[in-house]
Amino acid sequence: MEDGDALRTGGGLPAASRTALRGPAVRRLLTLRAAKKLTAGHVRVAADALGVSERTVWRWLAAAQSNETAAAYPGERSRTGARFTITPEVRGLLALWKGNVRAVHRELVLRAARQSPPAQAPSLTTLHRAIRRDLTPGERAGLAGGERAARKHDVFLARPRPWRNQVWETDHVQAPVLVDVDGTARRPWITWFTDCATNAITGVAVTPGDPSRESVLAALRSAVLRDDPYGPFGGLPEKVRVDRGKDFLSRTVTAAFDLLDVTVEDLPAYTPHLKGTVEGLNRAVENMFLAALPGYARQPRPGKRASRPKDEALLSFEDFTA
Repeated sequence: MEDGDALRTGGGLPAASRTALRGPAVRRLLTLRAAKKLTAGHVRVAADALGVSERTVWRWLAAAQSNETAAAYPGERSRTGARFTITPEVRGLLALWKGNVRAVHRELVLRAARQSPPAQAPSLTTLHRAIRRDLTPGERAGLAGGERAARKHDVFLARPRPWRNQVWETDHVQAPVLVDVDGTARRPWITWFTDCATNAITGVAVTPGDPSRESVLAALRSAVLRDDPYGPFGGLPEKVRVDRGKDFLSRTVTAAFDLLDVTVEDLPAYTPHLKGTVEGLNRAVENMFLAALPGYARQPRPGKRASRPKDEALLSFEDFTA
């Protein structure tokens, strides 16, 4: 049970639940009063359940007798007329003015003045309060900056934070860097395992050619061992996520996982978001490390058909691996 749902003293319910039950409780007491069956015991039970005093409940009943709004929202501030809310019209104005609340307020004032008879426009403070109350932070960001800004407030397929070595993720990635392999410029492949709880790289293997089951086993060995030159991260995971790669699902590799008592979670094809930890690692290493190395293959070149500088010295495969 979460803290927000935990039982509390003074009514035995969370504060949000007690507030939501005020209206139904007061309307039920009004029904009993209309039938001349209301007693002090009824008020006492309602006050205990709602976490307020009996005097407060009697005051709510007195206000509800003459005000339907007070019966629907007992204990709230007196509502003179309908509370200003964000209507589709106001939402459209916010999108038109890209979240500029002051510009939307000026538009509302002009529209209210054009009506016959002139209407009362909300104040700027009221408009700000309604926007904060009726729109989520993601909606406000989207109205001001578009869909990309709204996505920054979205939680997409979030998982609970695991503990160390509970779940690993693994992947092959071709480094966007040209290195010298026996006199030939080639882009090496990196195979690595990463821990989802700590984002640590537990094991890695670098190959000059296409990856294979041997590179997976080499990376797995460096991930499991923690003695020098490996570690300090590593050990035995409970589960490893793979994305249907034939190298990771080969009989040799799956036999090694079975021997280590590791569960292999084979993810559906074309679902990189389900192994976001290692996918994020692929992008982060390129942006923060590989892009600064000589021979980086994705840097912009002047002209469409421009080639690499002839005097650019590439790293050897051994230096790149080191």
